[in-house]
Amino acid sequence: MKPAVGSALLPAAMAAEAAGRDDATAEPADCTEMEERLKEERMKADLEASLPAGQEDYAIQCRDVCRSYGKLKVLSNLNLTVPQGHIYGLLGPSGCGKTTLLKCIVGTLKISRGHITVLGKPPAFPGHDVPGKMVGYMPQDLALYNEFTISDTLTFFGRIHGLTSKETQARMDFLIDFLDLPQKHSLVRNLSGGQRRRVSLGAALLQNPELLILDEPTVGVDPVLRAKIWQHLVEIVKTGKVSVIITTHYIEEARQANVVGLMRNGHLLAEGPPDAVMKQHSATTLEHAFLQLCETSDQIDSKRGSSPQGGQLENSQSFESGRDESRPILGVGPGATEEVPKYSADWKVRARHLLPKWRNIAALMIKTMVRMKRMPGSLCFQFLLPVIQISLICLCVGGDPRGIQVAVVNNETSPSAYSQSLLSFLDNSSVHQVPLSHTEAFDGIYNGEYWGIIGFGKNFTSYLTKSIFVSSSSTAAAAPESQHTTAYREEAN
Repeated sequence: MKPAVGSALLPAAMAAEAAGRDDATAEPADCTEMEERLKEERMKADLEASLPAGQEDYAIQCRDVCRSYGKLKVLSNLNLTVPQGHIYGLLGPSGCGKTTLLKCIVGTLKISRGHITVLGKPPAFPGHDVPGKMVGYMPQDLALYNEFTISDTLTFFGRIHGLTSKETQARMDFLIDFLDLPQKHSLVRNLSGGQRRRVSLGAALLQNPELLILDEPTVGVDPVLRAKIWQHLVEIVKTGKVSVIITTHYIEEARQANVVGLMRNGHLLAEGPPDAVMKQHSATTLEHAFLQLCETSDQIDSKRGSSPQGGQLENSQSFESGRDESRPILGVGPGATEEVPKYSADWKVRARHLLPKWRNIAALMIKTMVRMKRMPGSLCFQFLLPVIQISLICLCVGGDPRGIQVAVVNNETSPSAYSQSLLSFLDNSSVHQVPLSHTEAFDGIYNGEYWGIIGFGKNFTSYLTKSIFVSSSSTAAAAPESQHTTAYREEAN
């Protein structure tokens, strides 16, 4: 493939040399720009030659991806491509946005702008198992339950991914031996930090995913096991069906990856095979090449800041190399003019995507039961908490009011009056009735001696009786009329 690429670049090189002879009087900056362009074309040719023939599919494609946390911009027009069946090493200092990018790829974070495709479709697309069985994700912050054993942890993730008991047991035996884990009945809370990271790595490898995303899996791991993990990653990608994206602080160990991306300040400085990146910068180590890229990026940023037209240069091409700075050097993906495909899903698929899966519900129920069994103190607290809350509310708010002083002004003197009957129905344990005259009652209210006044007029009983009689008469008169109307309607029908 290399000769074909070289012959394709030959006319471009001849044209560049001819242009250089015709413009012999041009400024030295033009010559430097032409050399940079020729150098970049040669590096791209080496990159294409390093990829296998017919390599057209990509496991991950990120185009102009932006992600912000409020006013803080973490990812800035990032372009990244992970070829299918390759190991992609994502390198960069802490805080450059690696973990944020991986969360956006998995689908646990939404991007602010841009486009991401993972295994052919956007993450979290209905009917697409990303996140899900197709992706094995090991986060930087360990997501393990301390009350679980190693066996419980792997069994839980096996249920989530729909594995059978035999498949889970077979993979568990292999991973415990491969990752040099303790006995499978060991509790996670009793493991060391390195052992916990290996358990998290085992959970990511459990279902044999098509895409493996590992966020610093070799931190706290001894060199022998680290080499063993890299050897396993190299073996599983040989089939071309599995792709791996891995972040690491150990820059030199990333030379075992097929493609590396050097990330800083939310965008890629370079992307390509490790040998091509080192060759471009005449560096003997990948760390040295990364250092040169950082220094070059700082110089460009300082020139932009000092230039009076800095704001215009940010949205234009680089004034040194004539290329778009949002795209990495030696990019392996398609050009920026690629059209974003449109995806659609049937309504049944969307409905199944919204509804929870029974295996997930069963896995969560079993997880809760195991945790409650291992934490009896927590179980007792969960049952006692409502009792404690109700008791505190009763103590703070109080019970039923008692001994409320209420003045009663009753102008009816007859013992058979309705007012006497109504007063007898009141709860005397809560309301204490104090019979008073009209003047005494209002004076007591003004002085704060009583909470309220209950008053009855002289004619309360007679007026209440008349109201009841009138109401009964109206009801009796309306009844025959209603019967007559019903009979008339039946005759009409």
